[in-house]
Formats: sequence, structure tokens, C-alpha cells
Amino acid sequence: MTGGRSPSSATALLQQAEQALARGEQAAAEALWQRVLELDPGRPEALFHVGNRLRERGEHAAAIDCYERALRRAAGHSGLLNNLGLALEAIGATEQAAACYREVLAREPQHSDALLNLANLSYRAARYAEAAALHARAASVRRNLPPTIWVQRALALERVQDLEGAEASLREAARLAPNDVHVQANLATLLIRQRRHEEAEEPLRRALELDPQHAYALSTLAYVRQQRCAWEGLSELHDAIRRLLDREGAEDSAFNPFPLLAMPTSPRQRLVAARSWARGFELPASSLSSGFRSLRTERLRIGFVSSDFRPHATAYLLMELWERLDRTRVEAFAYAIEPPDQGPIGQRIAHAFEHFADVSADPTSLIVERIRTDRIALLFDLNGYTRGAREGLFAARPAPLQINAFGYLGSLGAPWYDYVLTDRFVCPASSQADFTERFLYLDGCYCPGDTHREIAAAKKRTESGLPAEGLVFCCFNSAYKLLPDVFAVWMRLLAAVPGSLLWLAPGNVAVEENLRREAAARGVDPNRLVFAPRVGLSEHLARHTHADLFLDTFPYNAGATANDALFMGVPVLTCAGDTMSSRVAGSQLHAIGLPDLITNSLGEYEALGLKLATQPDLLRGHRQRLDANRHTHPLFAMDRYARDFVDALERAWGAHAVNVPA
Repeated sequence: MTGGRSPSSATALLQQAEQALARGEQAAAEALWQRVLELDPGRPEALFHVGNRLRERGEHAAAIDCYERALRRAAGHSGLLNNLGLALEAIGATEQAAACYREVLAREPQHSDALLNLANLSYRAARYAEAAALHARAASVRRNLPPTIWVQRALALERVQDLEGAEASLREAARLAPNDVHVQANLATLLIRQRRHEEAEEPLRRALELDPQHAYALSTLAYVRQQRCAWEGLSELHDAIRRLLDREGAEDSAFNPFPLLAMPTSPRQRLVAARSWARGFELPASSLSSGFRSLRTERLRIGFVSSDFRPHATAYLLMELWERLDRTRVEAFAYAIEPPDQGPIGQRIAHAFEHFADVSADPTSLIVERIRTDRIALLFDLNGYTRGAREGLFAARPAPLQINAFGYLGSLGAPWYDYVLTDRFVCPASSQADFTERFLYLDGCYCPGDTHREIAAAKKRTESGLPAEGLVFCCFNSAYKLLPDVFAVWMRLLAAVPGSLLWLAPGNVAVEENLRREAAARGVDPNRLVFAPRVGLSEHLARHTHADLFLDTFPYNAGATANDALFMGVPVLTCAGDTMSSRVAGSQLHAIGLPDLITNSLGEYEALGLKLATQPDLLRGHRQRLDANRHTHPLFAMDRYARDFVDALERAWGAHAVNVPA
């Protein structure tokens, strides 16, 4: 980079500046570069270094000016273009920054800095396949990649379903940075995604050795223990989590909020965790939607974003609602953020919508723009903080009203959600302080159901793995919802009812072994625990014929599993607490006309369970009421539910128009 007036003097000054920089005398070096520019205002070398100093000080606009002036005399220079890209990134001009990196790579395909910078941009834009490919190229030319790059590469590979590659990248990061707590936490999360819960304990324990107060590691370790029903030390973990949530500044920690729904935590503590998680997705106001215009003559446009348009509990509950939406009143859009199912369930879901889009391969920014272009008025997040979510999508505010619904039973703690869909039993008005979202109430039960569920032919008890006789308590909830206090109640019920047994959801070997050991420790024959084999939904529904009483979990109630049981005529005994996740089964019992099966403490729960199990006429009466009420009460009246659902949306949209709560 040479040229301009007094080149020999400028060159000498540049050499002096280089020597000063080598001695660590940055101020002296910068003064020399400024003298060069007095002699030769367009000297690229001096502009490059001055631009770098400006960028380091956060003076990005001035740095950009320096780089652009230098490029007039040194067009295509890789170092200038790369650093110009970094400065453009800093002011949010990501597309211009990407263009700089691509120009570098067009000339130097193995330029590692440009590869990594472009990979970072691609990852932040949710172009995960592109990011992973760029990381691979960078790794092939630069072996000493820092641990943070290996972590980002792993996260990108996970998003494109290359779990083996993601694990290898995280283990390399752990080798390079064995004392990095975030690397350990990410490795544990990846193992959990593969249901390798026992293996996840090692990196979680390592994370807690490094930081005993690490909120994410603590809440996730308790979760993997619950997933395995390995309860040793669990109460101590729960105590530690509650203490962290209660301390000053707890919202500055990154708690894992979803597992807390199944732990003995208060509504306020859960809100603290949700707010802490939401902070990681907050965007500057400049990136948010600039407005929305609705024509008075058009139908209300509503959208549903989900990773679960497939055989999944949420989809099973919502399918008939989607089919029954009144198309004279609403126009429904679906956005699949993970590849949707291509089988019969996926086809039924897709046909229920007027507009169904597989956007799973699209970057978040494109999905946001698509939703805005579709002019969606009310947008439903069916994931919340569950696996497969795109939290950043809702943070970008693609729709004027955004609703937390069905997937996550608690507040999301984020200002970009306006409402949570609920009912007055699940969320009484007195609990509003525990939510950042306003309550959007349905008149009956918040939970829909599918009245067109296919039911297989029932098998005999013995063909279902049950003994020929004996009262059958059942609970088909996931293992992580089973906690020691409730399990102890169940064991006392088995001990008090001779010949009875407990029929549980299919578990892995660890779950079955641990629960049988816990039963034996409480004086109950482990063989009285029967684990149902994994079957399709139609067969699972059919086997409810052999269940006498569904025993719910606490503090995370049955949702879809309670709906299945009630649909098949099995009474559900529940305990309602003060959190959203502990009241969802009670809501369904109210809607089917059996509120007397709702208890308010584990003592009441146990007493009523024993009464029902030992008084056959009482239990039979509940079954008869359940059978009769199916045709007269709102729980399975899906035409009414669909009408009430749209009424609520129109009420919310009307309130939005005049800026008052619905």
C-alpha cells in the first residue's frame, strides 16, 4: 500500500509506527499514523491502523470511513475488507458486512478470519447449515480454533440434526477449555436432547465444581435426575435452586425455566427464571416491527408457530380446533419451525390450515419478514421454552399481538408476549402478578381435545401386560413429572388396597429399575408396578379400558394424558396448587363436571384416592357421570370451543385497536 505525496517520509513514519507498536506504545504509534495521513491523506496502511484503533474504541462510523478511504487505493485488500465487515457488524449493517466477507473469500477462499466472521453472521441469522459449512472450512485451514468457535459450530450442527458432529465439536471445546462452565453446560444439553440423561450428569457435575451457583447447571441436573427417577440428593438440589431464585439479582442468572415447571417452585420463582431466560433474546428496538394495518373488510389473520406439527401431545390436542376454525371469521396460517411430519398426522394438520409453510430451513429473520408480509394480527407461540423453539423469532415482534399458548405452562417473562391463553381455574385473576402476559380467558376450559381420535380394538388385560384381577391405578405422565412425595402416596395406596397395581408409562431401563427400587424401599412388591409398552396412540387409548383410576402428578399435572383418560372414561384424581402447571388437570375436571376429583393438598389427594379405591360404588358412580357428561359438558364440545376461541381473539384484537386490555 504506497502512493501519494512525500512517499519516502510517509514510509519512514510507518516504519517508526510499526516499531512503536511492537514496543506496546500504542499512543505513539497512533500519533505517527496521523502524521502519515497529514502527509498522504489516502495512505492505506495508516488508514487501516487508525481504523482499527477507532473500532477498538467503539467509534465504528469513523472506523468505517477510514477503511472505505483506504479501499479506494487498495481495492480488494483482504485485511481492510475483513475489518470493514467487523465495523459494519457493530452498527447492525449485517448484510453489508456479509458482502465484505464474501468478497474476501472470493479472492482468498481459505481466509480463516473471513470464514469465521461470515460463519458467525450466518449463525446469528439462523442460517445454520451455512454456518456449519463455513466452520468446517475454517477448521480445515486453521487448526487452533478457539473454544468459542467449536461451541458455535456445535450449536449450528445441532440445528441441522448432525448430533454426532455437534458432540465431537463440544468435546473438542472441552479439551481446549476444560474449566469453561458454559462448554460443560452445552455438552450436557446436547446429551439430554439425545435422551442420554445419565451421561449428561458428568458435564453438569463438572460445571457445578467450577461454579457451585451455576443456575442453568443446577436446574438441569435436577431435571436429568427426575428424567431417570434417580431421586438421591434431589430435594437438596431443589432447595439450592429455590435459594438461587430467591436471592437478589437472580434475574441476571440464566436458569433453565422449563424443568422448574415440574419442581416444587413458587409462581414468583418461575417468573424470575423465565425473565432470566428471556433476557438472552432481547433485541434493539430498531429491529422490531414498524406497524401493522388491517383492512376492516378482511378476516382476522392468525398464525401458529410450532416445532411440533407432528405426532406430539400439543398437536393431538389442537388438531380438531384447527379444523373447526370458522373461515368466515379467521384466516389461519401455520409456520413449522422444524420439519413437519409427512405421515397421516402431518397431512391432517397441514390440511387444517388455509396456509401451511415449512420454514424450518429458513433463518429467523426471513421467518419474521414472512409473518409480517402475511400481515398476521395475532401470532401464537406453541413452544414457549421447550425443545425446538425459536425464541428470537417472537423477540423480533413479527405480529402486533403475540400469545403464549399450550406448549409452556407458565409465564414466558418477556415483554414481547401480550397474552397467555388460559381459563379462570388455571389462572385465577389473583395470579396475574406472576405473569408478564395478560390473561386471555376462554369461557370454559383452556384445553381443547380431538373428538375424532382413532381408537384401536381393546385387548384383554393379560395381553396388555396386566394380571387378570386387581384394581388398576394408572399414570401415563412422563417420568420427570414423578416426584418422591407423590410416589410415596401411590405406594401407600397400593399397600392399603390388596391386589391393586400401578400402571405407568413406558420408561427406559433406568426409570423402571429406579422406581421398582423405590417401591421396595417403601415396602411394596416391585412387581406391582407395571410399565406399559410403547405403542401408537390408537392402541394406547384402547388400553385405558383396563384402568380404574388415573392418579395425577404434582406439581406438574397431566395435560394431554388427562385428556386421553377422560376421553376414554377413566376418572382422574388430581391435586391443584398455585402454579399454572399444577392446575391444568383440575381445569379439565371442571369442564367435564367432576370438580369433586380436585384436591388441594397431598393429604386430601391420598384420602380421596383411598376412598375411591375402597368404595367400588363411589368409583363406579364417577365413571358413569364421566360417561354421561362427555355429551353435555364443554370439555369435548369442540364446536363450542372453536367459537369461544375465535371470540377471545376478536376481543383481544378489538381491545388492541383501542389500546385497552381484553
